[in-house]
Amino acid sequence: MSKPQLVFVPGSAHVPAHMAPLMEKLDSFGYTTHCRQMPSVDNPSPPKDLSQDITALRSLVEEAIGDGNDVIVIPHSWAGLVAGSGLVGMSKKEREAVGKRGGVVRTGYITSFLLPEGVGISDVGRGQGQPPDWIKLEGNQLIYTDPDVFYKDLPENESKHWFSLVKTHGVGSAAAKATGTAWKVIPTSYLLCEEDLAIAPETQEGMIQVAKAAGADIDVTSIKSSHSPFLSKIDETAQWVRRVAGEKV
Repeated sequence: MSKPQLVFVPGSAHVPAHMAPLMEKLDSFGYTTHCRQMPSVDNPSPPKDLSQDITALRSLVEEAIGDGNDVIVIPHSWAGLVAGSGLVGMSKKEREAVGKRGGVVRTGYITSFLLPEGVGISDVGRGQGQPPDWIKLEGNQLIYTDPDVFYKDLPENESKHWFSLVKTHGVGSAAAKATGTAWKVIPTSYLLCEEDLAIAPETQEGMIQVAKAAGADIDVTSIKSSHSPFLSKIDETAQWVRRVAGEKV
């Protein structure tokens, strides 16, 4: 049986290079991986809402589905907002119901926003409605100022390297509300990062409980990691992805 295609969606201000070490590890286990920079990232004229990011995600997923492949979508952080809104109608079950082959069989959220329709990132967690002190607002762009928020558990030289690749992120899509809840239809795995300084563990847990109460099928794995386990815990995160994909490892 062929392995599912893996689609990675980087978080706010992050780019495919941040996902490359994990994708390369999974490539070595026989997976085909896909990733694309989202339109809200490093864009001097960023989108005013989620629509362009959703279009980019759906295009990438369609590419992965190809002539009928099973696909697993793995969003990180902000990208959970894009996935929940953007994958509506793209599950394998929904596609087969209209005569199409293949589709999304599961999502794997890495410390990611799992939000009901009409709810935004600023509505959950600490300091609701207020940006944290490690985000600077310049016009229509968000600028991140503290590498420890993302990479606290990396050596300083590695943290500096990965933070040098962090870009600006458009305010519009960061402030947007969820427009869909694909996670009600698509089974979900969630990697809860216990030492996350960007999305507090209790915030992650709270979103999971709300989604479960709404009928979502979610299994949760906890990891002792900061916000970026795909860099600080590559082997453990790869093993988790392989389990999400159905392997017994």
